Amino acid sequence: MILQASVIIPTFEDWDRLQKCLDCLANQSVAPDLFEVIVANNNASGTLPALPDLPVNARVIHATKPGSYAARNAALRDARGEVLFFTDSDCLPDRRWIEAGLARIATLGPTGRVTGKVELFPKGPGWTGAELFDRVFSFDQKHFLRNGWAVTANLVVRRAAFDLVGPFDEDRFSGGDRTWNMRATQLGCDLVFSEDALVLHPARASFAELAMKVRRLYGGEYRDQEQGLKPKRPLVSYLGFLTINDFRKVGLASGLSTMERIKLLWICFRLGLVRFFEAARLRCFSGEPRRS
Repeated sequence: MILQASVIIPTFEDWDRLQKCLDCLANQSVAPDLFEVIVANNNASGTLPALPDLPVNARVIHATKPGSYAARNAALRDARGEVLFFTDSDCLPDRRWIEAGLARIATLGPTGRVTGKVELFPKGPGWTGAELFDRVFSFDQKHFLRNGWAVTANLVVRRAAFDLVGPFDEDRFSGGDRTWNMRATQLGCDLVFSEDALVLHPARASFAELAMKVRRLYGGEYRDQEQGLKPKRPLVSYLGFLTINDFRKVGLASGLSTMERIKLLWICFRLGLVRFFEAARLRCFSGEPRRS
């Protein structure tokens, strides 16, 4: 039997947040027999803790090759749905996520793609400086869409698009969603936005988490440069200078005090230094891109 949809969730040592994601998927507005949930366990060991509430339509597979894109590819090979829903184990899909995604993709061609809003939320009652930075600078899906791509935290794709484009580049730890979607756009696969296909995502609560993300993202950019997909920039261009885009985003962000804007610009500067040292490590010391 071919199901209408398959939800694919890669996970790496994230069992507590995965359970919350699964709880959201167990409470979808569409019937559970219309979709399946595949959790791709990317831990080195195939063993996993007992999940207290694994939905009846969910199963766990072991994806042995490290990296979330390798895990997504493993789940793709196992999936039976005609429409593929991608999210992450730390995300909380809205109750109407699958309903809205199916409704929107039904209006597209045979290789259509849908992306929806990724809304960030803080860990506690208030927003830390790092969380405010993540809220201002991360997951601008409408901006990504204008450039032909979307993140896999909230992406809906017809299987035929993967038949045409091929799988994710599983040698990457970051940027694989962008490179896959850019190939799909170049091959004529529709990509549209759905306001109703909403996924909640926790904001990164500390500078250390932001720095980890910057290192991982530069690792993806480094791969692009090595493969000729992006031109190599001079190393000095990564030094922690504030850019016009930094000032624009911080200036246009709503609901921030003057002190909060100053804090965000200081974080921008510090992350620029993190990016510079990661670029130097990879370029000058033959390092390898990091997973975390």
